[in-house]
Amino acid sequence: MLHVAILLLSSGSITLCSHFHREYYLINQTKTWEEAQTLCRQNYTDLAVIGSHDDRKRLANVAAANGLKEEVWIGLKEIVHPSSWMWSIGETPTSHGSAEYTNWASSPSSSHHCGGMRDDGKWLSAVCDTKLPFACQEDMESRNIHVVPEEKTWRQAQMYCRLNYVDLATVRSQTENQALQKVVEESGLSVSMVWMGLFRDWWKWSDQSDSSFRYWQSNQPNDDGECSLYNPTSDAWFDRGCTYPRMFFCYKRVEVKRLTIVRVGMKSNVLSILSDLSAGNAILKTIQNKTGLVKLQWRLQPDGKIFQKMKDQT
Repeated sequence: MLHVAILLLSSGSITLCSHFHREYYLINQTKTWEEAQTLCRQNYTDLAVIGSHDDRKRLANVAAANGLKEEVWIGLKEIVHPSSWMWSIGETPTSHGSAEYTNWASSPSSSHHCGGMRDDGKWLSAVCDTKLPFACQEDMESRNIHVVPEEKTWRQAQMYCRLNYVDLATVRSQTENQALQKVVEESGLSVSMVWMGLFRDWWKWSDQSDSSFRYWQSNQPNDDGECSLYNPTSDAWFDRGCTYPRMFFCYKRVEVKRLTIVRVGMKSNVLSILSDLSAGNAILKTIQNKTGLVKLQWRLQPDGKIFQKMKDQT
């Protein structure tokens, strides 16, 4: 009989590794947006997709290292297809930016493009220029939420949260909805709702990814065109006509290996099982299936075995 005991206690150890990020390349050629898209797809992955705050910082570092002073194309383009509700924070380690979980009190109005929560946890849509209190989150996974009583438009609230925390609050599950509802209730505000990071959008990335991250200049987009530019001076985005020749950013999807050692304790009535490599691989496969981790492998002991015998412990 073999039992998995508890992680972080004893003998064998598992190595977890690998995730992906975007690596950016400034192309010192002037092209229209469509020409830039073609060149990036031929030689890289696509025009630059900026899916998170980390991506934004990485692209800004490349721009600074190249002494970039002028506006350049990135891969965001306005589409004519139906809009989607998205989250301001963009991609997180566990999800993309689209709003799959919803808790609307009623169907959003077609003229409303921003969303908030009332004190019963239900969501309402509103005109984005409406001034309301708002909820910010401190980290990418919404563990710490703060309600700011000052009334601002949705865009002003987003800017405040990004300067002082991480972003406007995100709700991706019933548990997170209840957590935000509790914070809103405890704030004691007597208003119809507070802004959270929900917004409706008509823009799409060139590689068709569903990332919702946007970093527009405060007065953008203002219908100057259907394609987007990165401005290195303001570290923000502008909309412009797609036919102007400009330099541009491409990106590649790059695997980054991250190694983590997790110790695993086992109990067995038959000691030989723990020295059997096939048994060890079966255990590894079980853990892989239960956790959904990217990649697992055993770290062998100096004697070539997976496990080592431990003294009895309470």
